[in-house]
Amino acid sequence: MEGSLFGTQMMTAQEMAAKTMQFFQKYTLTLIGSVLILLAGWLIAVFIGKMVKRMLVKRNADVTITKFLVDIIVIFMVSIAALLALGNFGITIAPFIAGLSVIGFGTSFALQGPLSNYAAGATLVFTKPFKVGDIMEIGDCVGQVEDMTLARTIIKTLDGTRVIIPNKKIIGEIIHNYSDFKRLDIKVGVDYNADVDKAVYIVNRIIDARSSISRKPQPKVGINEFADSSVVLYARLWCRQSEYWDLMFEINKAIYDEFRKNGIKIPFPQRDVHIYDDKKGG
Repeated sequence: MEGSLFGTQMMTAQEMAAKTMQFFQKYTLTLIGSVLILLAGWLIAVFIGKMVKRMLVKRNADVTITKFLVDIIVIFMVSIAALLALGNFGITIAPFIAGLSVIGFGTSFALQGPLSNYAAGATLVFTKPFKVGDIMEIGDCVGQVEDMTLARTIIKTLDGTRVIIPNKKIIGEIIHNYSDFKRLDIKVGVDYNADVDKAVYIVNRIIDARSSISRKPQPKVGINEFADSSVVLYARLWCRQSEYWDLMFEINKAIYDEFRKNGIKIPFPQRDVHIYDDKKGG
């Protein structure tokens, strides 16, 4: 009984080994051919992608569009190579493509989030509200665009933090592009008894002395508000994003020093309290 069972197992093992050998004998060349097709397709795709990239760079094409086109070319050519490799096994490609389309249609509902990022990325590529290297503001995030793909945009903030934003979060948002100039607002309060005309003159002189401030549009200085303890002066000007913080600190310090030299007080919040004696009033 044990001998027959052992013999059966040996026959089964021999049959499996024989079938395995037959499979490799039949499909080894096909498998090698398919791998070579995939490898050749990948190498050709990378070569053509690099060639297209060099051509676009020479023509000063936008960095984001260049990257997008190269990625599309590589994906397209590798996909063709994969289909040819499948065809090498005798698999009919047409039903396979039809099956993929049905599967893709069904899975698109489950992948609405990720797919919407790609759709939003394609929109950003062709509408070009910003490009790699631009200074921009989206919601509470302000910084330089470090990289952009179909799925996400990477922004490096002023303090060096890298923020990764899904592209679908960008579409529909208000985008401020500060690549050229950013608005700088300066506010300072002066005493109600101060010479306001002289204070405005001093602020204008400080602004005019700085060549890094844009003259298109022209800076504006004037009275902004009559606050409880001061007359608030307001200066609106434009400068490059890279100079924003240094210029703001410099102007504020210059205003403080010049006001002190000229006897113009910057008051602190205060209240006058009047006490009435009801007995005397009565």
